[in-house]
Amino acid sequence: MFGLAGRFRSKALPLTQRILKAKLHQPALLPYQPEKGLAPFLSAQSVDFLYNMRQCELVNNVNRLTEGTDFEGKDLYKVIFDAAIDPAQTALLNNASQAWNNDFFLQSLIDEPQTPREDVKRQIAEQFGSFERFKESFTSSALALFGNGWTWLVINESGQLAVMNTYNGGSPLTAVPGSRDVKVKGISYSQVMRNRGKRPFVRLTPVLGLSMWQEAYLPDYGLDRETYVSRFWDVINWNVVHERLLNTRSGSQMPR
Repeated sequence: MFGLAGRFRSKALPLTQRILKAKLHQPALLPYQPEKGLAPFLSAQSVDFLYNMRQCELVNNVNRLTEGTDFEGKDLYKVIFDAAIDPAQTALLNNASQAWNNDFFLQSLIDEPQTPREDVKRQIAEQFGSFERFKESFTSSALALFGNGWTWLVINESGQLAVMNTYNGGSPLTAVPGSRDVKVKGISYSQVMRNRGKRPFVRLTPVLGLSMWQEAYLPDYGLDRETYVSRFWDVINWNVVHERLLNTRSGSQMPR
């Protein structure tokens, strides 16, 4: 996941070639070679764009927007969490959250097919009735998104799993309780700003995420989002999903 870097890693890594100053954000390396693509899900050209071009733009925007501010030098998770309660930091929040989302998505993939671990399938089935019903719920949620967004499998502090969507660059990291929660009904950013120490966020930890941004599927699929989502299941790194579930259960709420 993201880290703070003080120098280039290698001239062979185009993603970091424009990161010039100390303590700047840079994405972690991917567990596969982007130039080879992720067949049958994403072509080499699509992975190259999402990793070496789009991600570079987002990370550089975060570095530019944090330079000389109180956000400079903070890890990305902290940047997102703090920017989310400050309406003046909307541009920073959008870029930081989208950079985190995109990296999380790409880190969830693998270039060799994997079958889900039995303990992962069992935990998911306990919540959704069966693993297949989870896949159906996740797929239907992804295809129901109108416009750009993300579909997630998340886990809460009680260990309950759920499927949710976020729009544009939003993520589960800064989700707020629904209006059915009387304590936060009608909450506004002005109220949040008056109570800066009282954050309204619920604790949701993503364990799997799918980009439903047009930039992710249009180059390879056009408007055929159904095929895009169906092929996503062929390249999921279930070992990573398992590690995220274990980290959450062990008390680590920072998804990786």
